[in-house]
Amino acid sequence: MNKSNKNNKNSNLFERYEVLLMSISVLLIISIVGYLTMYPEQGKIAANSVLSMLTNTFGSTMQLFTVFVLGFLVILALSKYGDIRLGKEKPQYSTLSWVAMMFFCGNGAGTVYWAFLEWGYHFNAAPQLNGVAVSEAVNYELSMAYTFFDWGPSAWALLCVFVLPFAYHYYIKGDSELKFSVLCKYSLGEKAVRGVFGKVVDFLFIFAAVGSISITAGTSASTISATLADLIGINQSFTLTTMVLLGVALLYSASSFVGIEKGMRRISDSNVYLCMMLLGFIFIVGPTQYIIDSMVNSTGILAQEYLRMSLWTDPVARTGYPQGWTAFYLVYWLTFGPFTGLFVAKISKGRKIKEVIANMLISGPLGLFLFFGVIGGYQQSLRIKGIIDIPNMLATGQGENIATATLNSLPLSKIVMVVYLFVIVLFLATTLDAASFTLSSTVSKKLKATDEPNPFLKLIWCLVLVALPIAISFIGTDINTIKSIVLSTGLPLVVILVIIYHGFLRELFADFGNMTRADIIKKTGIEELDEEVAITSVNN
Repeated sequence: MNKSNKNNKNSNLFERYEVLLMSISVLLIISIVGYLTMYPEQGKIAANSVLSMLTNTFGSTMQLFTVFVLGFLVILALSKYGDIRLGKEKPQYSTLSWVAMMFFCGNGAGTVYWAFLEWGYHFNAAPQLNGVAVSEAVNYELSMAYTFFDWGPSAWALLCVFVLPFAYHYYIKGDSELKFSVLCKYSLGEKAVRGVFGKVVDFLFIFAAVGSISITAGTSASTISATLADLIGINQSFTLTTMVLLGVALLYSASSFVGIEKGMRRISDSNVYLCMMLLGFIFIVGPTQYIIDSMVNSTGILAQEYLRMSLWTDPVARTGYPQGWTAFYLVYWLTFGPFTGLFVAKISKGRKIKEVIANMLISGPLGLFLFFGVIGGYQQSLRIKGIIDIPNMLATGQGENIATATLNSLPLSKIVMVVYLFVIVLFLATTLDAASFTLSSTVSKKLKATDEPNPFLKLIWCLVLVALPIAISFIGTDINTIKSIVLSTGLPLVVILVIIYHGFLRELFADFGNMTRADIIKKTGIEELDEEVAITSVNN
């Protein structure tokens, strides 16, 4: 009897979950960490060679691909297909909650980390104009403009392009499987998706998600521990960083077990207000006029130079700046695309395609422009006044202490530091929530539209996401090595995305190609509203 029950449990386990896929993925990740532990130098050399090959050989291809994707999304949003509603229901979440979850789900924690650092990196790199070195004043301007560019519409386009096939497959085609590989069936057929090809695609999805989120978790945790150490007057250590990650995991667990609707929505809503408080305070007590002027000026440079910044390859001077930054960032954002796309699709029930595109191409960049503009503008003023030199701190390996140094320069610094800690911790918790949700969905079979993945399965993925940066920190592996390995998944994702869009567009044109905009609005309209109109007509 007991043996029979055990067999039934095992059978149910394999029927409900992709046990083999999950096992292979986790074991391979552990193997990579183990290899880097035993052969750190060889691993670093190999990984950096891959990164160099990727950015130098395929950098210009990625730049062209990104511009094409952005243009395609704008055209799609303005066309009749933009009025297709994803599910004949009212939106599941309020616009504020929807935008907040969309904003925080992907590289949210990384946003808070890079907001204090990125302009300094660009300043040190001193991007040239037409191969000519620029003055320090222009360098200030370009460093902020390039920060806006790296986190602007191009980056969000690489996230949004993954959302649409997931959402169309889920809400319009009515298929309950939320897996990256399943999206390929409209091009290659069901047999290919269920075979080895499908497993490889899902593995790439898992590998890219775990790696990219682990990088975000690792960099964020180091910043949190440095800030916490300064706040309570202790030394920063590996133990403190570990405690931070485990503490965030506990917060995530509380969010996860109450479900995405109550958990992540509440955290995201709260974080919106905390972010506004933090940025508002810096904006008011800081050099307000300089911050405004810097943001307006950077937006102008971005608008004027957008195409050049997008497609600049520096073929003559060969400074390596476009390859080291532009191409690097494009591939980096691409690795966040599959898991962000799945998550955003899940929370976008009741939204129109054009709403999804508009929010990701407009709301997302505007929020980041505000974040980077206020913090970066304040830091630039500190350097100009000779108070804190952010670029020099980066050059001398003090990156982890930059956020703390910046916050300590503000009035009521300790209170501001507490608010900052809440913001970055909540950012990291929502990022882990979104990542574990999508990973759990990938290894779950036939997850229905109204269902959430098993919370214990989500917890397992959360522990994997937390354990990897802890292990990397413990063995002292260079984070750039991990970045190189993760970014190597970017190129295959482009190929898979082309396959997915071949089938997605074919289905889109077949379903709605012969309809007018009015017909599309009527067919995909909210059923409740249609019923109310019908009742009103009968009564009249």
